[in-house]
Amino acid sequence: MPDRQRGLSLVAVVIVSGLLALAAMAALFSMRYERNLFAEAWAKVAGSAPAQVLDAARGATAQPVALRKCVIDGKTVVSNTDCKDDNKSSRTIEIHDSHGIEAPKPPVGPEKGEPTSTPAIDRMIEKQLR
Repeated sequence: MPDRQRGLSLVAVVIVSGLLALAAMAALFSMRYERNLFAEAWAKVAGSAPAQVLDAARGATAQPVALRKCVIDGKTVVSNTDCKDDNKSSRTIEIHDSHGIEAPKPPVGPEKGEPTSTPAIDRMIEKQLR
């Protein structure tokens, strides 16, 4: 019998499991707080500027009033006045106007003009039915 076991050691399995759990927790945190931690980490590693800075440099403003999303006192807030630039959780959000659901339009048909029957005959039939 060999003295050592072949394959991954128990320490390697613990390290790989811990890294996998860390990535899963980061993904869940990203979903919960609507942030992409992986993109933020990659931007730090790559040394690129955040997307907000790039959009501001390009002058890309889709709307006259920019709404911002931030966390104030543990609550997520969407506002154009309460979320200041010095708040670290503050970020600009894009609003897409979808115009909602439009009501169905009435059918276009022949206009009501002349009656389809003769009124005198209709009155005679009503008198006989009484």
